[in-house]
Amino acid sequence: MITFRRHGPWPLLAPLAMALFLAACAPDPVPKPRSYFRIDLPEQAYQQWPGDAFRAEVPTYGRMGPVRTEGRSRWYDLRFPGQRATLHLTYSRIDGDLHDMIEDAHTFKGKHEEMAARVDRDRVLRPDAHVYGTVFNVEGDVASPLVFYLTDSTDHFLYGSLYFHARPNADSLAPVTDRIRADVRHMIATLEWTAATP
Repeated sequence: MITFRRHGPWPLLAPLAMALFLAACAPDPVPKPRSYFRIDLPEQAYQQWPGDAFRAEVPTYGRMGPVRTEGRSRWYDLRFPGQRATLHLTYSRIDGDLHDMIEDAHTFKGKHEEMAARVDRDRVLRPDAHVYGTVFNVEGDVASPLVFYLTDSTDHFLYGSLYFHARPNADSLAPVTDRIRADVRHMIATLEWTAATP
């Protein structure tokens, strides 16, 4: 006579219990610090841009867009596709309204100051080329970290502002912002007014 013994569910549950026991002995998870993607910056090199209102040396990794003209003003876009940034430039002929143009530049810069941690001002004085103005380095999570205006005080006025096509985050954009600031300073240092008028 053959008899069967019931062993209950334990033979089936033993491997599952052992697996849970081993999983529970794993070390506690440790959160990793926040980090940013590595940014590879292009080589620092320049090329002459022969503009019709002004000319200057611009970075080779930048692309000057088409010129738009209306009245006394011209608009240029120096695009940095690899950095997702654009330097918007507005050139105007002065017609007795230099004071108003400078005030407009300060007012526009003031809109960015509301969110700024700090704003540094650097004067531009290049009497040999008749180039004068102010560069504003705006620190913090702002829409435009670099704003400037240049003039010869009699005929020419150039306003520029840098924008990134991304949410403002000063920490993650710092390497790119610093590079573009240096390259814009080089552009300003080599800028010359031309005789052409809009």
